[in-house]
Amino acid sequence: MLAIRSAIVVFGVLLPYLARIPGGSSWLQQYTNSGIGGFLFFGVFNAIAWGAILSFTFLYKNKLPIIAPVLFGFVPLIWVHSVYDLSSDAQAAIGLVFIPIYALAPIAVGGFIGYLMDRYLVK
Repeated sequence: MLAIRSAIVVFGVLLPYLARIPGGSSWLQQYTNSGIGGFLFFGVFNAIAWGAILSFTFLYKNKLPIIAPVLFGFVPLIWVHSVYDLSSDAQAAIGLVFIPIYALAPIAVGGFIGYLMDRYLVK
């Protein structure tokens, strides 16, 4: 379980940057040109999302149900970070604060599904 939890943390920290790579270097640079302050900004606010996913892993006895909160949490985050254009508006960076907060709803649904899987389906 430690390896899975560590992978969730590492992937959660790198997720905003990995999601931008398919858009090209200029798309990735919207997130990377902010220096150490920007990295800390992304890290702190993304910790809301991956921290919620990580917290669900402590409820499960088996490893397989962890896939539910991971998919329900990371897939929407990947999509939003891959299409969010910071150059669209002067206040667009404020939206980065709300992305992980909005992701809490699908993470909770995935966590509940994983909990049901852990208790009733996986033996």
